[in-house]
Amino acid sequence: MLMDPLDMTVFAIGYKYIGAFVLNLIASASVFFPMPFYLAYVYLAAISSPIPLALFSAFGSTIGEFVGYIFGYHGRKLLSAKNRFYKLGKNWFKKYGGWAIFIFAATPLPDDVIGVIAGAVKYNKSKFFTFCFFGKLVMFLVISFAVKYSYVEILRFFHLA
Repeated sequence: MLMDPLDMTVFAIGYKYIGAFVLNLIASASVFFPMPFYLAYVYLAAISSPIPLALFSAFGSTIGEFVGYIFGYHGRKLLSAKNRFYKLGKNWFKKYGGWAIFIFAATPLPDDVIGVIAGAVKYNKSKFFTFCFFGKLVMFLVISFAVKYSYVEILRFFHLA
């Protein structure tokens, strides 16, 4: 049985880096039902070292993104090869695929969509993993360092420190 988001948050906080890995794996694997994990991640970033936290989180999140890739890979048979939008998407993705994966992974854009498209056009799995991992790493490093070195100011703003 799956944990509810509150239980997942408590788990993540209790186990720090392994918790961040599992939290991001589950959150990224939920393709059709996005799970909010940023609040737990922000708390973890405030109490953890930014670089290991970002590495564990990026790795877990990248593995979770393969669920979308697998959906796309096995669902491509549902798409017609004669469909002009499929052909257009396939040509565009072959030309810009790696950068699209990186940009979507490094920002709050819906990277699950890119994973499904990558699977549908049979984009190279190792390239998908690499671009996704480094995109996620950039995102988590930015969040980790921003929180780690500004949370005291945030607490002061709300008169909590």
